[in-house]
Amino acid sequence: MGTVSSRSAHIRQARHNEALARELVSSGYRYRDWAIIAAFYAAVHYFEARLHDTPAFTHPDAQAPVRHTEESLPPAPAGVGRRSPHQWREQLLARNCDRVTWNSYRELRLASERARYHTNITVMTTAHDYFTRQQVDWTVSTLLERVKVGLGYA
Repeated sequence: MGTVSSRSAHIRQARHNEALARELVSSGYRYRDWAIIAAFYAAVHYFEARLHDTPAFTHPDAQAPVRHTEESLPPAPAGVGRRSPHQWREQLLARNCDRVTWNSYRELRLASERARYHTNITVMTTAHDYFTRQQVDWTVSTLLERVKVGLGYA
């Protein structure tokens, strides 16, 4: 596989994505869907930065302590198909973090998927119109902050 980004590069990217999410909120909620997407990708990079810390995250399926999601992606169990990096991150979070961190990360991912792919959006609307200002505030402020706290970046 390719070269893995450094811890500091992941933190810089996480802060960049988080700043974008907050700017999209503070500028009048004009791009509510993108605020949620940026918040999720901030969480992904905070997670990847955390993998560089000691002690590293562990999992019975990993060959060694995990330092980067893409570099440690184990094969899927027989008959399951390909394991995705997002599934692997959530398994690592579930094993190595408290339930609040894991649940908050999972909620961020699900909201981001709704924004990107319209999953579970049953009304005929854009993702922007689907999310209320309150949902965006909750996602960007509360959920992302819980993930940051749980990963040690608050």
